[in-house]
Amino acid sequence: MVHRNLLYGLAGVLVLMALLLMLPKKFEMLKTNGEPNHLHNQHQTKVSKDRLRVAPSIDNSLSPPCGEVCDFSIHKSKGMSFVKKNFNCHNIFLRLKYPPGKVYKPPLREPPKELLDAFTQNGDMALGSFYMDGTTASKGSVFKIEDMNKLIKDDKELKMIGSYGRESAKFKNGLSKYKSELTGKSGIVIGSIRPWIEVMLINIGVKHVTTVDYNSVIFEHPQISFKLMPDLADESIKNQPPQFDFAASFSSLEHSGLGRYGDPINPYGDFEAAAQIWCMLKPGGLFFLGVPASFGKRKGTLDYNAHRIYGEARIEQLTANFEEIYRFHTGIHGVFVLRKRV
Repeated sequence: MVHRNLLYGLAGVLVLMALLLMLPKKFEMLKTNGEPNHLHNQHQTKVSKDRLRVAPSIDNSLSPPCGEVCDFSIHKSKGMSFVKKNFNCHNIFLRLKYPPGKVYKPPLREPPKELLDAFTQNGDMALGSFYMDGTTASKGSVFKIEDMNKLIKDDKELKMIGSYGRESAKFKNGLSKYKSELTGKSGIVIGSIRPWIEVMLINIGVKHVTTVDYNSVIFEHPQISFKLMPDLADESIKNQPPQFDFAASFSSLEHSGLGRYGDPINPYGDFEAAAQIWCMLKPGGLFFLGVPASFGKRKGTLDYNAHRIYGEARIEQLTANFEEIYRFHTGIHGVFVLRKRV
């Protein structure tokens, strides 16, 4: 009996030791399974299993609700040519300063499952795959006065200066149609790395252009200034948002919120970017917006994480509170000439 009790006791000790040895692995499994499922899908681990991380983020508890900006259940009322929404500009710029989404480096290969309906606008955006990692930090570009003068001269001589070849030239043709409304005015250009839009505007006759981007760029020209997006958000929160006569953006908003460039994940990122521009325009101000678009087709495509291709369902939401006065294709991109309505 004594020997049997000793054997039972020894067996119990061995079982306890085995359990203790298993605990670290068990905790590691719990730690892994506690993360969002989209961080552990098969495609994502192919990128770099040990490199995937959530970048340090600012306190997004200060981010207010998005409100009607992000509500795509609101449509055009009878007799209205555009979607009318209530925009709270103070909250819009607070969300720019304190974005609610997470930053992933490298970017996610597919949208988080819990945000899939929002990203696809409840099925109005077909989901495709086109992965790009643009999170590698780039040094700020410097365009010296001689570089700027050469670009201005080349544009006057009808040489190609744009980043999109013939599409850039067609975009300028669209700008030129509104020369009378642009001459002597001050405006803003969103998402510009190379100042081809700014140069075209100067040659059309604008007084001054402010370029806004997340990456610092220096333009040595008296008619062009630069602001970092966070600085613009700060100024707009502390004071009133700057009031510009016009705004222009080409091939920029379709990337907003997809994380490709290290921006916070946000299914409504493009809606919020357009709303920010609305808040910075004077009543009646013009917005020249170029994004990939399929005119006449309701559904668009979300090629995650590269870009969106807009169908009419998302165009309606993207251009909320703007009256569309003209549209044309430059190629892949559709250009919308919009007027701010209040």
